[in-house]
Amino acid sequence: MNVYLDNANIGELEKKYVLDALDSGFISTRGPLIKIFEDNFGKFLGGYVAATYSGTAALHLSILYSIKKYKIDTTKKIGAILPAITFAATSHAILYNNLYPVFTDIDPSTWNIKISQILELIEISKKNGIIVKFVIPVHLYGNPVEMDKLLEIAKDYDLIIIEDAAEAIGSFWKNKMCGTWSNFGAFSFNANKVITASSGGAIFSHSKEDIEYIRFLTLQARNESKGYYHEDLGFNYRMTNIEAAIILAQLEKLQYFLNLKKQFFNIYKDKLSNYVEFQKTNQSATSNYWLICCKFNHKIKIEKIIEYLNQKSIPTRRIFYPLPLMEFYKPFVKEYLDNSIENFYKNSLELYNYGLCLPSSTKNDLQAIDFVAQNILQILKKT
Repeated sequence: MNVYLDNANIGELEKKYVLDALDSGFISTRGPLIKIFEDNFGKFLGGYVAATYSGTAALHLSILYSIKKYKIDTTKKIGAILPAITFAATSHAILYNNLYPVFTDIDPSTWNIKISQILELIEISKKNGIIVKFVIPVHLYGNPVEMDKLLEIAKDYDLIIIEDAAEAIGSFWKNKMCGTWSNFGAFSFNANKVITASSGGAIFSHSKEDIEYIRFLTLQARNESKGYYHEDLGFNYRMTNIEAAIILAQLEKLQYFLNLKKQFFNIYKDKLSNYVEFQKTNQSATSNYWLICCKFNHKIKIEKIIEYLNQKSIPTRRIFYPLPLMEFYKPFVKEYLDNSIENFYKNSLELYNYGLCLPSSTKNDLQAIDFVAQNILQILKKT
């Protein structure tokens, strides 16, 4: 039986759209399908969209433009709060903009940013000369952050919020889509996401003016009416017409993929909930179940689970390693934290030690997911 972890689900519709794009001659960042995607995705989200070549580029530009728009003085030490558990692109985008990453631990049940720790970190950072101006919540594995609570803090402390919604297309917090609650939302269409453009990303905003300028920046900030004349520091960050063709086909399948992923989660939950702990989804939230992950009890060595499942040709993936515990990031953490780093990020470390991402690709069928669950049950009963 073939089992897939997070593989892209590409079919005949994507092939047709790509061939049509190739036949049109538009294969670069100037093709008409990019604008069609931006319009369609903007309507879907309820605002405006700039297409980018990756989710990382979307995060980078969202922060960069916010610095410009809100006149943030980056000659000072400016901090951006983010969760310890996330893909490194979140923190890399902070560093690209010469800001200081300030990590919260994770909430032990939702695995998202620990909102109750934000005020503490603002004060700790301030005492160490870091002015926190940004919060970048991550809807981890598609599980929505409690955005209304975060917006209250942002209002009280004059913070800019940029949602890392790379993993959360189709997820909702209180009937409002993730990525649309804040100043900007960054999406990813990497090959392992719910829908893909092979790569690709997007920036969302409720402001048409902001998005138009961000699009300008993605095209090297060139004023075409003046030829090769550039009016700002620009980037080669625009999505290509070929990628737009793929993502337009994938958008047509989004609801089907979301429904299938929910069925996968229900199978895992029904079979395994007495033995493992799943990421908790708040009653006000709707997850897209991008990657379905679970945490085993402390008697289990995660390496043995992985080895056993590999023998059954079942692919898995470790939870993201806590960023502040990486050697590269420890010097940044020491800028604001004198305590034991491992103790401060104990929830994150525990999740890494005992958590595992399970096969969740929509290339799987229900029988494949049941097969995975049954094999996990077998090894749990042996330990």
